[in-house]
Amino acid sequence: MDEELDLLDLFFAFWKKKLWLFAAVIVGAVLGFVYTRYIVVPQYTSSVTMILAKASNGSTESSVDSEDAITQSDITLNQKLISTYGEIMKSRRVANTVIENLHLDMTYNQIKNCVSVSSVKDTDVIKLSITTLDPELSAKIAENMTNVFTEEVDRIYNIKNISIIDNAEVDRKPVNISYSKNVVIFALIAFVIVAVVIFLIYYFDNTIKTEENIQKLTGLPVLCVIPNIEKEKGGKKRA
Repeated sequence: MDEELDLLDLFFAFWKKKLWLFAAVIVGAVLGFVYTRYIVVPQYTSSVTMILAKASNGSTESSVDSEDAITQSDITLNQKLISTYGEIMKSRRVANTVIENLHLDMTYNQIKNCVSVSSVKDTDVIKLSITTLDPELSAKIAENMTNVFTEEVDRIYNIKNISIIDNAEVDRKPVNISYSKNVVIFALIAFVIVAVVIFLIYYFDNTIKTEENIQKLTGLPVLCVIPNIEKEKGGKKRA
């Protein structure tokens, strides 16, 4: 089709099919609800928040002595250790120990895929999150992994610089289910699909519908228009 698109005609093409678009939104919203309600498998997350405190050789008692005060070098060291600690949490040694402690019917890769380690920017805070299909299992793994991880750090570095801020709790609200989000996404996808179909129908429609189309195609003026006469009930004629 070599003719330029007429935006006004395109608008009216969409306007004539507005019921299609409306129906697409409704159908998409329903599909989004059904998908979220009956197809999506709920997942539950439990998290433990830790902070890297002043490194010590086993003593956890606080002191007001200047020797025990946190220095800039301690902060710098802790920030450098965050990424290392994240890898230790995901290590095979830690995962296998957790599996053995909790008697889990899971493999190392399954445990690793459940683990998410993140850090708050420019802080010494580490967040360990465990996501499984069971909220109680997520909390158990998070708690046990924290303990195993702390022991591993003590064994490897011979320091105890990890303090728990928030312990793992059982959260029964699925983290991967959002009815409003999925309904909107499905409705938008359905709307776009139908809009594309309407556009393609308009774009490849070469039929002549108005006298303006004839003038554009032939370059000749339209001399007259023959009305379409239809019969109504009672024998009356309607143009």
